[in-house]
Amino acid sequence: MTRSMRRPPPGVHRGRRYLLILAIVVALLVVLDFVSRAVAENIMATQIQKQGLSQKPDVSIGGFPFLTQVASKNFQQVMISTTNLTEGPVTITKVGVIANGIRLKSYSSASGTITSLSGTALISFSSLGNTLAQQVGPLGQLLNGAGLQLTDAGPDEVKASLNLVVTSGSATWRVTRLSGNQLHIGLVSSSGLPSSLLGSIQSLNVQIPKLPLGLTIDSVNVTPSGVVGRISGHDVSFGS
Repeated sequence: MTRSMRRPPPGVHRGRRYLLILAIVVALLVVLDFVSRAVAENIMATQIQKQGLSQKPDVSIGGFPFLTQVASKNFQQVMISTTNLTEGPVTITKVGVIANGIRLKSYSSASGTITSLSGTALISFSSLGNTLAQQVGPLGQLLNGAGLQLTDAGPDEVKASLNLVVTSGSATWRVTRLSGNQLHIGLVSSSGLPSSLLGSIQSLNVQIPKLPLGLTIDSVNVTPSGVVGRISGHDVSFGS
């Protein structure tokens, strides 16, 4: 019998068996980690919704492995996002925040505290245009429910170019943040449009929908996507 036909020593078989068992155990732990993370994300999303949201947000818990974070009741980072928050005529198109330093107090109530949150809230031009269109009085009839088509005109200004049956022209508004979650929209200039058409939206304060987890707007600026607010929160409690 040649060397190539000899059977491997018994120790080789045992080693392969141990490696196979180890691979199976690791795979099961990864699956368990994944499933546990998904369950925790759903529970956390439910608790955040109780902060006043009309719908459950999307929650993604970062860090690996997840189970060690559960054991220590400390989560490294959580990504939270939601869409279409509405209050009165204003709709926030999208909110996205990152929460850092999440300390869980109780498993049963899924309650705890978040050290810090930071992110952005977007009011799209479509949403802002519809908000203004609801306030424009006589101009609203000429728009025939279409809303104002806005574009960015600088870091804090938006512009609408109007081609109506009776007239055409343009108008530019400056967007600034007031105290609390309020925006001021002030007419800066107009061209070719009668003042009677723009009278009701020369100066307008709009209330921003309530943000979850005590988030507040720190600053706003106009981007090609719309009005973006920088939002943050600190030492926020969640759960019951």
